Amino acid sequence: MASGKRSGNPWDLTAESAELNRDVISTLAHELGGIASALDLRAAAMARSIPEQDLAALREIAEEVRMATRAARFARGPDGNGMLNPTRRQSLDDWWRLTGRFTASVLPRGVAVEPRFAEAHLTTEQASALTWIWLAACKQVGERGFTTPATVRLTGGPGDSGATVASLAAETDADRVGGPVRATFRWSRYAAKVAKVLGIDPPEWEQEGGILRWRIRLPI
Repeated sequence: MASGKRSGNPWDLTAESAELNRDVISTLAHELGGIASALDLRAAAMARSIPEQDLAALREIAEEVRMATRAARFARGPDGNGMLNPTRRQSLDDWWRLTGRFTASVLPRGVAVEPRFAEAHLTTEQASALTWIWLAACKQVGERGFTTPATVRLTGGPGDSGATVASLAAETDADRVGGPVRATFRWSRYAAKVAKVLGIDPPEWEQEGGILRWRIRLPI
């Protein structure tokens, strides 16, 4: 039975997190459905024989299932029950392997993301919070409207001083994005709540000439 206590996650229990959770669950449901179909096909093949290539394929599919499961747990974030190891660190590439699965469901169709990361590592709390801040940024810019096809270039790596462990930046051509709309303010407020947990300034989209940029720096 429920204890009646509120969740320990300060970015839970908001309309914004509920909307993002629906997007995330939709992505996972789609992926798991595809994996299940593939498993069915391989099971039919196994009824006749088990060639080496089928065995290798089943192993690959099993790994995809494990990755989807990890993604669900990762997106949920620490819950105080040891779900995520707080001492474990992961690279930005590993972070994107999970977060990139959700981004396509959040950005408008026809908007691609081109990631490019240098070596930098995050704690599990930073990685989980960064996922929600990034998805909020995608919602914020997406609600302004894109002229598609469009590309968002996402880069990351070590910070430029000893005060940071990782820096992430996104940019897109300003002429592909529409003007500001009031609906985007809610995502700005939501990102600020999550950023406060990490003790950092909330990131915002800012126009610099013909480029719209977004930046976040994570402290040690």
